[in-house]
Amino acid sequence: MKKGSEIEIINNPSNIQLEYDAISPLTGNRCVIAEADENTNIESYICMESGYTTASHLKVGSTYVDEYESNITDLMRDAKFEEEGTGLVWYPAFIQTPIAILYCSGDSVDQMHWEVSSVVTIDGEERKKFPVPGKDGEYFTTRLDVENAKIYSKEDFETALDEFYSLLKEGYGHED
Repeated sequence: MKKGSEIEIINNPSNIQLEYDAISPLTGNRCVIAEADENTNIESYICMESGYTTASHLKVGSTYVDEYESNITDLMRDAKFEEEGTGLVWYPAFIQTPIAILYCSGDSVDQMHWEVSSVVTIDGEERKKFPVPGKDGEYFTTRLDVENAKIYSKEDFETALDEFYSLLKEGYGHED
């Protein structure tokens, strides 16, 4: 990924350039992308250097933070960053697709790192090792291949994101 104030999109026939929208409260650099949802009026932010993300409704003391934190890992809760001034609460990103997942892992915030894992198909008899909880005779058809996850330091989110995008391109049949 290109350093600086722009993201370069490779093999882009329309030659679109995205500019960073804001300075990150985590890094102090202009590396935050903002995206507004017109249906909900919620604005989402991701710091492309640190890998932390937030949304306009995730503010210190809000019920949205309580609800969000009830669905994330202890590590993500422990690693949160409360931005002074805006009150926004930033969390390590968790990016999930049917092909790959990018997530933080580690025994503590000090040992936190990024992992990128592929989603793999479970075939035949192996499926019986992965029953769907509460559904007799039903088995998962895919699983997360954590045994072969690529691991990146906490400071290397950009490389982890590049790996994640490479898996997506490969999975969707785009090698460019």
